[in-house]
Amino acid sequence: MSYISEMRKFVGHAPIMAVAAMGILYNEEKGLLLEKRTDTGEWCTPGGAIELGESLEDTLKREIKEETNLDIANPKLFDIKANVHMVYPNKDEVYYTDVVYEINEFFGDLKSDSESTELKFFDLDNLPKNIMPTQIGYIERFVSEKRR
Repeated sequence: MSYISEMRKFVGHAPIMAVAAMGILYNEEKGLLLEKRTDTGEWCTPGGAIELGESLEDTLKREIKEETNLDIANPKLFDIKANVHMVYPNKDEVYYTDVVYEINEFFGDLKSDSESTELKFFDLDNLPKNIMPTQIGYIERFVSEKRR
């Protein structure tokens, strides 16, 4: 059971703080990988909350493997965004600090898990409209930097 799930037993839906490692998986041929969330139907980058005793890089590798079935190599720090406020459909409330990595080296067969209904690579000029609001800022900055 995850750390956040354990904490929810004590605090219910009350706000908690957490750190998450997020991955911008991109290569010029395939594009930017996004996943469509099962809970909101919004597109987002893969990633998730750190577990007790984990490093950020281990969290990143674990979450991407769980959500996409891909293995990654050489992630590069891209951004850190604090006070990312989320209220999930079940009313759980979290204030995240998102540590965002750019990942250009990834391997394996793409396969989604129960957290997403679809995984898809998008051309930077043709991103979906319904991107998760908490991620739009760093995705737009990434796209802008790639276009330079």
